[in-house]
Amino acid sequence: MSARFCSLCAVAIFAASQPGVLHSGVACGDEGVSPAPANSQGMAFVRVPAGEYVRGFDGSDRRQRQFDLAHQFSNKQNFKTESPAHRTVITRAFDIATTEVTVGHFRQFVTATGYETDAERQGGALGCFPEEENYVDRFHKNPDITWQTPGFVQSDQHPVVCVSWKDAQKFCAWLSEKEGATYRLPTEAEWEFACRAGKSTWYSWGEDPDAAYDHANVADGALESAQPGTTRFQRAVRLGRQDGDGAVFTAKVGSYQPNAWGLYDTHGNVWEWCQDRWSADLYESYFHGVPRQERSEVVVRDPLFTDQTDQHKYGDWRSLRGGAWTCAPAAVRCSIRTCAEAGESSVYTGFRIVRDVRPANRG
Repeated sequence: MSARFCSLCAVAIFAASQPGVLHSGVACGDEGVSPAPANSQGMAFVRVPAGEYVRGFDGSDRRQRQFDLAHQFSNKQNFKTESPAHRTVITRAFDIATTEVTVGHFRQFVTATGYETDAERQGGALGCFPEEENYVDRFHKNPDITWQTPGFVQSDQHPVVCVSWKDAQKFCAWLSEKEGATYRLPTEAEWEFACRAGKSTWYSWGEDPDAAYDHANVADGALESAQPGTTRFQRAVRLGRQDGDGAVFTAKVGSYQPNAWGLYDTHGNVWEWCQDRWSADLYESYFHGVPRQERSEVVVRDPLFTDQTDQHKYGDWRSLRGGAWTCAPAAVRCSIRTCAEAGESSVYTGFRIVRDVRPANRG
């Protein structure tokens, strides 16, 4: 992860009780999750009905010890921005793309509009330069790094990278006009709900980090072979040169097993932009003034943080989810979150889109 990512603070509170809502983390409604119509670009979607789940990381001492023990070969993780875990209700169904937006999808947008990305107009994106001795210095901005030339080979089936939050917004606006529907980035709450797919475990497949290689493109033996010393900063021990998912950089979307709702690459491959502005202490703010014995009654409904705080005077910091090919299994958990400035882009950042579901015609 780049040193350019930072933690900023903001405050928003959305708390109330919600009787009669499922508490299992499974979507409400008898219909469950189902395929949704593809669009004219051939993008596949699933329809996620309204429901309730527990968002965030259970930061109790017992659960943190369990996580540390299960991930003893990885760097120690910090769960501050993911805690405390809290009940979250999604009140409206939404369609979410089964894969990240690909190079091919983005190329159609650029061909149709002539759009130039922030990286193309502003001196390039953050690229990966393994010849740098210092690991942090391996990721720096370069004018040659763009979505078309990220510094490694990609086909039209790979996730588009080197696109900023602003670029993703432009793509969604173009697609919305073209399709006559509302396309957008997911909220953080929608993203984690879809990633978990009814599970309350660290990963959508359970709690075994070594199973990541069947489900995700993460920092592994292939990356270590190509860039010796890289995984020392991620998974320093017990990683053989042949261990892992087989991809050095990005992998073609859908290359690994999907979660229970049919979504691919919600763990790893590329960090995915969300709508929300970043707030490092957002989850804590939900419980301000709430006595500890009443915290179980707090429910957050359709959270979307968009406040511009004092910290955002220094940049329009936006949330990212899911981890990337640069991350150890420990750092692609369902609850992981970080941020970047809305105009920044990198070789490990892309996006996935959501399509709003039109209300049924009751006339």
